[in-house]
Amino acid sequence: MGPIELEESLYLFEPDEEERARLNNQHRVLIRLIENRILHAPIDPSAIATVADVGTGTGIWLDALATHLDAIPILTPAATDQVQRQYDGLDMTPANFPAAQSHPDNFHYDVYNILQPVPEERKGKYDLVHVRLLAAAFSKGQVDIAVDNLVQLLPKLTGDFAREGPGGWIQWEELDGDSWAGRVPSPHVREMSELGRKHMEAKEWELHLFPQSVPAAFLKAAKAHPSLQNVSEKIYNTVTHGYEIKDAINSTWLWSCTRSAKMILLASGKSNVEEEMQRLEQGARRDIERGGLFWDSDEHVLLAQRKWQINT
Repeated sequence: MGPIELEESLYLFEPDEEERARLNNQHRVLIRLIENRILHAPIDPSAIATVADVGTGTGIWLDALATHLDAIPILTPAATDQVQRQYDGLDMTPANFPAAQSHPDNFHYDVYNILQPVPEERKGKYDLVHVRLLAAAFSKGQVDIAVDNLVQLLPKLTGDFAREGPGGWIQWEELDGDSWAGRVPSPHVREMSELGRKHMEAKEWELHLFPQSVPAAFLKAAKAHPSLQNVSEKIYNTVTHGYEIKDAINSTWLWSCTRSAKMILLASGKSNVEEEMQRLEQGARRDIERGGLFWDSDEHVLLAQRKWQINT
């Protein structure tokens, strides 16, 4: 599959050094928010030999996962002849990939759009498929397509009888539409959020089609999928779980909010974008500092496991 041009992508942010820094900073804050858990129970780390990180960005989540997993032996029968775990980062925006010389030879990065058919060589290849913050990638109804494609990446286990696990896992971390904007009582933040809301509604993105949201759409699609079981959700709230990193959360959410608002304004052809963004960003900072405000958001951790299937 050839590279996907930015204009063909739903990705809102331009892939530059600022965006790579934003993604890496965002990762560090989100991991702390979910209590530094790179994997979530009941996923068994010893059963993971191959990993796909869909929407990998800079690959920072894969790096963190490898640090966690590589100290744990692989105990699955299929991995008896495997020396190293395999880490594959997949994204439709390859400009954010790490340089080839910066990662070990068991890390690979490739262009893939989760809404496109799964390449034959990737079907059934992965014990774990990870997804994070792809809400702005989906128009209405496309989460079903994404879930079906994610299932195809997991091994199709068969046997003479049905049983519970051990099947491959999907782990998806996402914000709902309300949480992307953040429940923060700042008129300047609301103004930027309204720019994003109108932009996303115009494109019919799933994120802002209330009461539906990407986490809700995932749960619905996963529970209805005939090849998935053990579907679950845990919600981590910034106020409840992240008060000790309040400043980092405020800074990270504001960074994303202002950057997305700027991209939308630039795409609109307005002539005074820099002045407008200076007004909005400085105003939001003053609102947060003077009011002691905290960006109130929910991070959803969604899990689903592939079923064993009966031989026919």
